[in-house]
Amino acid sequence: MKKYIQEKNLKEYFDLSIDYFKSRKGTELFEGVHYFVPPSNSRTKKAILWKIEAVENWLTGNKINNELDDLLSRS
Repeated sequence: MKKYIQEKNLKEYFDLSIDYFKSRKGTELFEGVHYFVPPSNSRTKKAILWKIEAVENWLTGNKINNELDDLLSRS
């Protein structure tokens, strides 16, 4: 099973639109918890990889660990 998926493939994996995920970035889905941007030399195009397990757990209401709680408590 894959551990990460590119943003453009989210629709096929989760059967939800890419906009569904994009609109929740920074409010419900967080960089470093649900997705990350790998290092790149490109100034115009950045790949975004989503952590499949973290997104699945978010969708179903399960928590994989305390990372999200820790992140939210910093605010």
